[in-house]
Amino acid sequence: MHISISSMDTNTLSVLMLPWLSHSHANHYLELAKRLTQEQDIISIHFCSTPIILESIRDTTLNQLPTATSSSSLPPPQSRINLVEIHLPESEELPPHLHTTKNLPSHLVPTLSRAFAQSQQCFSQILDTVRPDLLIFDAFQPWAANLARERNIPSVVYMGCTVAVSLYAHGYFKPGNEFPFPEIRITNDNKRQNKGPKVDEQHFRNVLERVALSWQLSDFVITRSFREIESKYIDYFSNLIGKEVVPTGPLVPDINSVSGGNSQETESMMNWLDQRKRHSVVFVSFGSEYFMTYKEMEQLAHGLELSGVCFIWVARFSKVNGESNEGDLKELMHGSVERVGPERGLVVTSWAPQRKILVHRNLGAFLTHCGWSSVIEGMQAGVPMLSLPMEWDQPMNAKLMEELGIGLEIPQHGLGNFTGEDVAASIKQILQSESGERVRKNAEDLAKIIRNRKDDDIPNLANKIVELVSNVKAG
Repeated sequence: MHISISSMDTNTLSVLMLPWLSHSHANHYLELAKRLTQEQDIISIHFCSTPIILESIRDTTLNQLPTATSSSSLPPPQSRINLVEIHLPESEELPPHLHTTKNLPSHLVPTLSRAFAQSQQCFSQILDTVRPDLLIFDAFQPWAANLARERNIPSVVYMGCTVAVSLYAHGYFKPGNEFPFPEIRITNDNKRQNKGPKVDEQHFRNVLERVALSWQLSDFVITRSFREIESKYIDYFSNLIGKEVVPTGPLVPDINSVSGGNSQETESMMNWLDQRKRHSVVFVSFGSEYFMTYKEMEQLAHGLELSGVCFIWVARFSKVNGESNEGDLKELMHGSVERVGPERGLVVTSWAPQRKILVHRNLGAFLTHCGWSSVIEGMQAGVPMLSLPMEWDQPMNAKLMEELGIGLEIPQHGLGNFTGEDVAASIKQILQSESGERVRKNAEDLAKIIRNRKDDDIPNLANKIVELVSNVKAG
């Protein structure tokens, strides 16, 4: 265990954060840490994760926090975020560089989850060393809240996903009762039909039980959402679990604070985009943690070619290749560009400046897997979205986008079972039809609402944290 702790004023409120071992979860937890320390001078954050995840944020993100003003008598925000390493049991199957979901084949995710749960002794030592006033933890690890409770430390679960996951909560808490929101009801077309390592119903049930326990152990629930898009779901979810649900707002990092990749490649990418026509380009990205199968990529490539439009296609590949051949996939992608020509297609197999691409005037649509971070970034950019959900909460995110009128869902017959023809037809619909224009207007209108909304979510959350800790200390 390695802990870097600055000396803290006795009046500070110490928060220990423990996100799930995903870079996307770590990123939105880190953004919450920044906002809380900027909002409340007394709040300090101990950010706990595995060394491989902390390595990715140590030099880039923390150095870009704003400094305190000269009038402040307390340490600046960046000195009040401290990184704390938690070490998982090592195994031949799961060496330290795989103590993250990034580049991890999906069949090893349950193994990672078990290893994380086996680190409870290490986390107990962290709790005893840091002695936080509050634990903010991810819903996948209720064991952390139990360890905190043994020490009379209050806990709050932070869900970085849509509140529409209350659909799953409804099925857990009210089995057999009709779900009151048919707009986001999941059908067989929103589930994977094949049986294999991607789908393990028992694993899913175990995850749901852990999440439900996390809700029950939490003093209140923090969610990365806002009432302008999910008011009815926030209220329903709160009533369902019997806990107050406190939204954070969109919680999107400043566009200039996000860096990565090769600067020359980024400049070349943006120059290519500059030379295209207004609203003519489709940006295709499935995030950093979903690895498409050969069949999925083949149909996607076919659809992009058939559509006749310009595209930027970003893809990542598992380095521990348990499901597909990276060389074959890259050959497929580059073959697609060779057929359509470099004027129409651009393939990226490394980091891409997604935020900058999404706000570019020449971008016409965002073809996304509907990871919640990507959806929120698309909302803030005001870009129409084409949804092709693949797993977990993504089908509900896609349905929420359709309900809000800011996206269209590409037809699937079970997750991952789609055709290039349907991809092409959906692209043409969103870029070249009246219904697509309505989606664009709705997306732009929502972006204006987000820009103009009163940003009182973080002040409200910070006050609730201070109130909770004060009440616990008062006995």
